[in-house]
Amino acid sequence: MSRVVFQLSAFGEEGATTPLVRLVEPVDDQALDRTFDCPADAAGGDGGGAADTPAQDADVNAREGDRLFQALAAHEQLGDQLAVALHSADRRFPVYAEILPRSGADSLPWEALRFPGGGPYLALEDKYALARVVRTTAPPVPLYQLEPPLRIMALLSCLGLGAAAELRELRAAALEAGPGMARLLVVVSEEELATSLQAEVDAGTAPEIAGVHLVPPDHHDLVTLVGEFKPHVLHLFCHGSTEPVPHVRLALKQDWASATPGIGLALEKEQFAKFVWDTDGGPWLVVLNCCEGAASSGDGATSLARDLVTQGVAPAAVGMREPIRSAVASTLTQGLYGALLGELTTRTKAGATLSAPLDWAALTVAARNRLVTELGAGLSPTQARNQGREWTLPALYLRWEEFQLQLTPARDDGAPRVDPEQARTWRLEVAALQSLLATLPPGQGVAFRAGATERIAELAALLGVTPEALAEPS
Repeated sequence: MSRVVFQLSAFGEEGATTPLVRLVEPVDDQALDRTFDCPADAAGGDGGGAADTPAQDADVNAREGDRLFQALAAHEQLGDQLAVALHSADRRFPVYAEILPRSGADSLPWEALRFPGGGPYLALEDKYALARVVRTTAPPVPLYQLEPPLRIMALLSCLGLGAAAELRELRAAALEAGPGMARLLVVVSEEELATSLQAEVDAGTAPEIAGVHLVPPDHHDLVTLVGEFKPHVLHLFCHGSTEPVPHVRLALKQDWASATPGIGLALEKEQFAKFVWDTDGGPWLVVLNCCEGAASSGDGATSLARDLVTQGVAPAAVGMREPIRSAVASTLTQGLYGALLGELTTRTKAGATLSAPLDWAALTVAARNRLVTELGAGLSPTQARNQGREWTLPALYLRWEEFQLQLTPARDDGAPRVDPEQARTWRLEVAALQSLLATLPPGQGVAFRAGATERIAELAALLGVTPEALAEPS
């Protein structure tokens, strides 16, 4: 699959940096760093969504998107490759931004980037599905495996804003996917909501709910809950801020009845780093459905969403660039989980057992388009795209390597299943052998090469895949 990746970096002393742009992929030996002329007013306006009624600025997205594209296309080789992507007949031609710290470019609204001449917005098109990529030193996982259900842990605790609507969207997506496709572990701070949901579980009328808990008062207990459930997706509906550092905050039960609520349970990147239960990492996706989860603080600290991917907590994370309205949170949940579970259901019904990429960027496109449709009432589709800034607020950060997923449907032949922990151990062994093979000089280590290749084939058979499915992404 062809793709275009451009990089924004910094040149100069800290505090007096000049942004530079370069073409990273496809590799071009002639592609050099060029000064990036940041659009003066493309930094996001007034916040676009903290109030109940979003501010509308006629064609604000079109203006910001055009200026961003012009600044990128000033780099000749990058401009040529973007033109190739635009005119390619390929069904999928991703365009990704790698934005390095200190470049000053992370706060720009890249999600509004669009092709010139009134062309499409890249973040609204399945073909391009613009996302932000980061590199991490955490070891790569050559293959992820899923035997449904998909485990979603929902931390729903936004003081002053009830979680019933958010929970309703999560449950609806799980039920629509069909029996056994998703299970929700719900952690809330509203005692009444927890009691009501537990009553449904006890009555057998909530098959999609794996358990109900109140937000624990300390980090240790929350880490234990996460480690025991081992969610594929960690979803947070809560308050978020960049002050004094990027963090999210979960209210506790007693905060709802107090005239002077406490500080609740704050989670910074250090706390999220503990949500890793083995060397494979933690959740596959973290959704920070709160204010400023993808916003950088004024002192140059990177965003929380970016840090979660950089530190290896998850290979993908979604966060909001600015404060948001509750309607945005609910609509994002509806669109994102509908797309994710819809994709998994389609693969399951098709009997697809070979590994294939799970395209987080394309799934986020579906969520963005739901925001355009649901929040653009009274506007034409073009006006909704050009004026409705809220669809540009979710930022998706991805690990550089492709996310390969193999579905392993539940077996009904009585054959024993591979223990998940054992499967993880085998995949890590494969990754280690592949890394060693990559370092061997040509013509050397013939015996080791043959033995390692044979062992990889054995492990692939134990995992029920072909050796090619375990090959490291190039």
